[in-house]
Amino acid sequence: MEWSLVLSGGGARGLAHIGVIRALERRGVPRPSFIAGTSMGAVIGAMYALGWDSAKMEAYALGFEMKDFMENPAFRLPDIALSRLVQAGTAFGSVLRGQGVDSGKKARAELGRIFGEVSIESLATPFACVASDLVSGQAVVQAAGNLADAVRASISFPGVFAPVRRDGMVLVDGGVLDNMPCDVARERGRGRVLASDVSPFEVAEPESIAKGMGVLLRCFDIATERAQGPIGDLADLTITTYDRRAAFDFDRADAVIALGARSAEARAADIDRFFAGGPSRWARFIDKLFPWKRSRVR
Repeated sequence: MEWSLVLSGGGARGLAHIGVIRALERRGVPRPSFIAGTSMGAVIGAMYALGWDSAKMEAYALGFEMKDFMENPAFRLPDIALSRLVQAGTAFGSVLRGQGVDSGKKARAELGRIFGEVSIESLATPFACVASDLVSGQAVVQAAGNLADAVRASISFPGVFAPVRRDGMVLVDGGVLDNMPCDVARERGRGRVLASDVSPFEVAEPESIAKGMGVLLRCFDIATERAQGPIGDLADLTITTYDRRAAFDFDRADAVIALGARSAEARAADIDRFFAGGPSRWARFIDKLFPWKRSRVR
């Protein structure tokens, strides 16, 4: 059976994709015929397309520290959260002097280390990831070329990582225009589409948007939700993980991964129908009519 896996953006919440993949592996489903991802979904999707299994991805995630991914000297301070850094004068100074809190050079080096300098065309599973071009205002689907370069562009959260300049484009996080690229999977025509969504839009607590970083992240969430529009409806089955952690809160990676696994396990019957060719489109229609009946695992 041919099928496509789509992984949404969502920062640290994207680690839940690893749990979803782990649950799929435990059910013995075939590997996807095509993988599409945005932002953190691009990172996890690239690992999976490269041949990593969920155990290898989880081992990497459990050893990950945000300061090892960032070049800005402030990130070398112990136990400093990105939210506090962005509120600090040094962070705003970095934005004013450059194009983001961080140049992204260290992130690119780490992506090159974990992926190797391989091309997307050489991956074990066909793969594409999405970035957003500030020049044209269009989503850019990256399905060829250097894998680490493509993922680096896809994760360029505005104001945090400097954009990637390439071929006259100024590329930032794909979540600006296409956070869950089911449209990319549909265009490739690789069977049914299973999506993992770690950024469902919900009403926020006022306290969470009381400070500068909270305002920035909330604006991004709203813009992403509006831009996504009907694209998410192109999936035959969507597994949604509800986690209210901040996008850059990478503490307790194991808990996020476990939550993703539970979200998938709660949809076990739907997953079985998906791989049996059952009525997943009808189930999605019922979900839209009666959203309170969806399985919500927190």
